[in-house]
Amino acid sequence: MKRKFFIVFLALWGLLIFFFSSQSYSEQNLSPYLTVLLGDSNLDKIFSSIQFIYAGREISVSNLGMVHFVEFFIRKAAHLFVFFVLGALSWLVSTRVWKSKVIATIVAAFFVFLYASLDEIHQHYTNGRSSLVEDVLLDTCGGILGVVTCIIVFRMKKK
Repeated sequence: MKRKFFIVFLALWGLLIFFFSSQSYSEQNLSPYLTVLLGDSNLDKIFSSIQFIYAGREISVSNLGMVHFVEFFIRKAAHLFVFFVLGALSWLVSTRVWKSKVIATIVAAFFVFLYASLDEIHQHYTNGRSSLVEDVLLDTCGGILGVVTCIIVFRMKKK
């Protein structure tokens, strides 16, 4: 019974990710809300020293402006979160299919990587979206964190 529940939940979560990937940037644009929320804050002074390259693009307040700088981190946190859950669900399903926890863990991690790759390919064909290898890596890291978290929680429960 639990296995069927986790399989259904995993499939629904995968569909949710697919739905979000099907939306264009303009449908997911947070800028208007962040503009109101951030208003005349002095956050730009606090974060002005942060600067790095992501996918060949400079991420900084001076390059993007405060609103898009914050939006970048919200979007990447969303990537981590949805794939964290996907990884956790994948591990829960895998451990009910394979007796070996090692094999179940490898299968779950591979599934997350495969789904992240297919998600980026899907985004490539979605108007107003781009596909990035860096996002596949970020998504995979989120999924592996979900897998590792499940392993830790289940080991703690056994003690």
